[in-house]
Amino acid sequence: MQSVCVCHGCGRTIEKEFLYCPWCGFSQIENPSEHKLESVFTQLEEIQLQNKVKYIKMLDQELEELERDLETLALSVEMHK
Repeated sequence: MQSVCVCHGCGRTIEKEFLYCPWCGFSQIENPSEHKLESVFTQLEEIQLQNKVKYIKMLDQELEELERDLETLALSVEMHK
């Protein structure tokens, strides 16, 4: 059996020796810039996740401050009754 691979363009099975897919014409030659782009996107996703975590922590701190202020106000109202 011949060695085969899947075309990155159309998903059909083709022989590994083909430089271009006979079905869609997509280049089967690996482009090193694609790997660079993947790593860039991975880094961006990690940065976005870190920023989301920081934002959630900030919101949590603000919520705790608001809860303390609310408790103080509630105690103040109770004391003035």
